[in-house]
Amino acid sequence: MSMRFEKKEISPDEMMLEVHGTLMGSESTEIFQKKLEDLLKEHHKTFTLNFMDVDAINSSCIGKIFLYKKKLEETGRKIQIRGCSESLHKTFQLIKLEQLISIER
Repeated sequence: MSMRFEKKEISPDEMMLEVHGTLMGSESTEIFQKKLEDLLKEHHKTFTLNFMDVDAINSSCIGKIFLYKKKLEETGRKIQIRGCSESLHKTFQLIKLEQLISIER
């Protein structure tokens, strides 16, 4: 499955990044990082990741989420996950990601 990203403004305060495909391998990680860097340039207070159409994610991409969570918090903003495939949700539960980032299936 090829990777695809869509940015959508939910409200003046919220920007969503919909991710489609599999976040595995170094190329995926680099593209995902670039998309997160693009989000940092936005003025929104909340950045939502929608992983409903993602069946797998590697540890490097999870690391990028942590990195950008920290960068956003330094400027009074936040990142959250709204929409998550069942397999990805299980992965996030295993690593207790919901203790650090708000996750809704």
